[in-house]
Amino acid sequence: MSERQGDHVDPSPEPTPDLPSPEQDKKRRPIRDSFDFFSNFLKNPTSVGAVLPSSRFLSRALVGSLKHIQEGELVVEYGPGTGPMTAVIKERLPRNARYLGIELQSEFHELLCGRFSGMDFHLGSASDVKQILAGRGLPRPARIISGLPFASLPIPVQDSVVDGLVWALEDSQCDFRTFQYAHAYGMKSARRFRARMSERFEHFERIGPIVRNVPPAFVLRYRGVK
Repeated sequence: MSERQGDHVDPSPEPTPDLPSPEQDKKRRPIRDSFDFFSNFLKNPTSVGAVLPSSRFLSRALVGSLKHIQEGELVVEYGPGTGPMTAVIKERLPRNARYLGIELQSEFHELLCGRFSGMDFHLGSASDVKQILAGRGLPRPARIISGLPFASLPIPVQDSVVDGLVWALEDSQCDFRTFQYAHAYGMKSARRFRARMSERFEHFERIGPIVRNVPPAFVLRYRGVK
């Protein structure tokens, strides 16, 4: 039957583009993360401190083994960013252990909350770790893993984060892990951070360099408050 004049005829719907599969989305994620990270670096170079997210090789070396973490114990991550280390923590964290990521950048915090369901993130500064944990009713951590750019932080911020670490690690076997880029290891600000940490902690270990990262980096491990 032919259409009558004046009848409304719905146009054929335009074809919608195929949405990427979860596997395709996962493959594209490093590219998106690199773009997001670089954009935040340009806006906040002293807060982000890196041009690209950490590689999986640096992330694995930094996180280390979490087998000793007991039920109810807490792992805290400073500056998760886009989550490369968070993903390793999620894989390795024993069942019924707890996790909290402390992220200063609101864009990254929103991304992390959407990407890692079931994991907790706090929007704020790692220098406030004592108040953050108290406000959430959480114990002192069994491990602290940091992606913070200590060599790029203003000295007062650097010192306040170190003071928080001393409180968190005092009278415990907890260790703190962070990293410094190999090319910046001799910078005055990087040396100052290590000197400050040596004043406050008994044990220091340097791992690396981790060459499969851009740029290569050392993992630094501290424990035993003096």
